[in-house]
Amino acid sequence: MSEVARVKVIAEIANAHLGDPARLTELIIAAADSGADGVKFQWFKYDSIATPDFIHYQLYTDLFIDKEIWADALKLAKSLGLEVWADIYDEWGVEVLAELESLVDGLKLAATVLQSEALIQALKRFDKPILIGVGGWFEEEMDQQLSFIKNNFKGPLILMHGFQGYPTRTEDSNLSRLFYYKQKYQLEVGFADHEDAATEMAIDLPVYAYLLGAGVIEKHITINRSAKGIDYYSALEPHEFKVMVEKLRRAEVVYGSLEVKESERKYLEDSSFRIVSRQAIRPGEIISPDKIIYKRSSVPDAFRAQHAEQFPLISKLYIPADTPISPDMVKKPKVCIVVICRLKSTRLRQKALLPVHGVAAIERCLINCLAMPDCDQVVLATSDLPEDQPLTGYNLDNRVQIVTGDPADVASRMLKAAEAANADIVVRVTGDNPAISPEILAFLTNQHITSGADFTHAKKSTIGTAGDVITVEALKRLVHLLEHSADRTYTEYLSFYFMNNPALFHVNSADLPEQWIMPDWRLTLDEAKDLELLENLYKGLDAGKRPLYFEELKSFLLSNPQLADMNREIKVKWLDDPSLIHKLNEVTTFI
Repeated sequence: MSEVARVKVIAEIANAHLGDPARLTELIIAAADSGADGVKFQWFKYDSIATPDFIHYQLYTDLFIDKEIWADALKLAKSLGLEVWADIYDEWGVEVLAELESLVDGLKLAATVLQSEALIQALKRFDKPILIGVGGWFEEEMDQQLSFIKNNFKGPLILMHGFQGYPTRTEDSNLSRLFYYKQKYQLEVGFADHEDAATEMAIDLPVYAYLLGAGVIEKHITINRSAKGIDYYSALEPHEFKVMVEKLRRAEVVYGSLEVKESERKYLEDSSFRIVSRQAIRPGEIISPDKIIYKRSSVPDAFRAQHAEQFPLISKLYIPADTPISPDMVKKPKVCIVVICRLKSTRLRQKALLPVHGVAAIERCLINCLAMPDCDQVVLATSDLPEDQPLTGYNLDNRVQIVTGDPADVASRMLKAAEAANADIVVRVTGDNPAISPEILAFLTNQHITSGADFTHAKKSTIGTAGDVITVEALKRLVHLLEHSADRTYTEYLSFYFMNNPALFHVNSADLPEQWIMPDWRLTLDEAKDLELLENLYKGLDAGKRPLYFEELKSFLLSNPQLADMNREIKVKWLDDPSLIHKLNEVTTFI
């Protein structure tokens, strides 16, 4: 065997200090006297790492040491020639690291912490060597995590084998993984030993690991094991620790299995970070990434941190803040498009029924809505007045659901439609937009769900191509607020109620891709010139009963610019009516 470089020995103080600053000082001095190259601490705060229901919450509270004491401890370690390494378990630990960064030589990411992308993102700005705890991970999990870590950390990476069995059984050591990991990943490897300290193997195992390629040995240290403090099972007393250091160059190789043991896997699962609500969440609310946090919890069915990719989801019930979230509490969002349409137009009588290249304008609108990806249902919502009954025939072979309701109360009619579709997210489209864009509706819906908003609209868009996206839970709240309003005729301008009440509703103003914004084009249907443009558009593309996507019509209009000029001078009526806008702002503002 070729000569092996000198191993770095780190004395793991962990929580052996029992929350006592004097004991912490004594352990640091003992580590230096025993020949250690460095010491390692664990930084966490009880209410940042776990919820109160977690079995070790009180223990975490008792072990807590504040930032000022840690600063003095690090200065002592450096004065004794020791490197300083730190385990970061939660957001509080990141804060401590930021304040004491100049005194810290390296970091440790435990196997369970690797599941928290939020912590990985917070730690990436610190250019430090990283010890990565990989005990309990299957290879496919390691491949995924290491790929992510390599892309985010610039410092050296060391794979640390071993898990905290307290004590770890000898047959679970599996030291052959050290050589295997080193060859497969082309990274330095180390060994975090937790053998029963009362046995001879407690001193010999680190030596075997070293000869198998471990460049770092991490071993618990304690002043008096018989006192049975935290981690005492696998902790060496100072004179034993010194013997271990002296034997590191004289040991024989210990081989093990590449198999992940059941007890090792159980540790990982029992200690996993869970997805917890960062704030109170209403029934029907979108649970977006900003509304969750990662903590340890004893709720067995709660989502593990690596399941965060399944979010955003919809809450099925009220979830208090700091509550572990389990699958039975959530569901995937169900999306429906509600097309609001009536036949009361005076400028262009019964415009929704007028043919556009042989197909009624409302049918053109519905066909495009049906083409939106990931839409579960399209609903045509009209009034229950006899004059609007012709619209109820446009179910398009039962692909479109028909709902009728109050002619003046658009909000209630929309809610009725959404509930009929059993939807969580409703996309509001007006029936006078036969060229509504399936791809723009899909984009806005995705932006809405990702943001966790109550209401999403496009900051800028081509007139007639976009809709608004509303969370049904927020729509219910709006309808409830309107129950005390005698006049609901202004609900036709539904967006005003959301936009004018930011204290009540989370509004997401989305930026559409620039290629979808043609500010001088008008693709809605309100006047005769609009109808003429749309007729030429659909006829020119020979579009029968099929959806028309924005990219296709854009290409055609750019090639035929005279068509877009046909209705360029027509203005949006309410935008040119200051008194109406003033009235809308007045009646739609609650507080």
